[in-house]
Parts: sequence; C-alpha cells; structure tokens
Amino acid sequence: AGFENVQNLIYFGNNCLPQQENGNIQVISATLKQNIKAGKFHLDLAGTYQFTSNAQVLPLPQFSLYGNIYLLFPVVKVMHLQVGIDCNWYSAFYAPAYQPALLSRYNQEEVLIGNYPFMNAYVNVKLKKARFYVMYSHLNQGWLGGNNYFSIPHYPLNPAIFQVGVSVDFAN
Repeated sequence: AGFENVQNLIYFGNNCLPQQENGNIQVISATLKQNIKAGKFHLDLAGTYQFTSNAQVLPLPQFSLYGNIYLLFPVVKVMHLQVGIDCNWYSAFYAPAYQPALLSRYNQEEVLIGNYPFMNAYVNVKLKKARFYVMYSHLNQGWLGGNNYFSIPHYPLNPAIFQVGVSVDFAN
C-alpha cells in the first residue's frame, strides 16, 4: 500500500497550455500479489487499486490486473522450458493524450482508454546464461476485447505480431 501527496503539480490542461494545480493531490494505492505453484504449473497474479483525489489533473486507472499462467519444467539438467500466456488489463480512464508539437502529453476528457485485455502467448528456453524465446504478442486482437486497444488516445497498441529473440547474461 502507498500514499503519495503531490503539491503544486504542473501539467498541460485540455487546451494544451501549461497549468499549475495550487493545492495538493493525494494518490492512494494498494497492490496484492499472489504466486501459486503446483509442481510444474505456475499462476502469478497481481492486482492494484489506486485512487487520485483530482482525476481531472492527475488521471489514473482505478484498477489494474496482471496474470501469468505457465508451465515450467527442466528438459535436461541445464535447460528449462517455460510455456505460458500472460495478460494485462486496466480499467477505463481518461488517459492523457499526446501532443506532437509539445512533445508531451496533455489531459483530455473526450476519449476513454482501457478496459481491454492485452494477452501474449510465449515459450522461453533457458540454457545456462542464455534465454531463447518465441512470443505471439497481442494474441487476443480481434476476438477478445473488441478493437479498442489504445495505449493513449489515437495511438493503438501494436497489432498481433510474432517475435523471436535471444537474451544473454554476460555477468558471472
């Protein structure tokens, strides 16, 4: 849980002009996490509730959830395989919009963003200090959650894409 007090916040208002909030804005948040393991089966869950005392100046989603369900098992002594699906979701809110001329975001109250699950299916193979992965990102595009997948107003999240990669840890 946490409590933050923001004083004299400077932000860009609905008209894209800088403004300053003369008072205090309080943000209260609480996060619950639970990791469940039963043999090779894993379920990682996290949920956050947050409240802002002035959503017109400092807009935040009220709820956000994360879930990751996967199987993790050794293939050989030095190689592990992880196969799973993860999902991010947050409640709808008036997210700040991007203004290219300012190279900054400004507050808006026209377009709600959120209330859309973003899912990925993946396979990780860890071999000593190297990790190889294959991921199908934005798995649910077009069939779960509709087509309202925007991260900020007028800027959609990446469409469904197949990714392959390698990550190597050079530390001893």
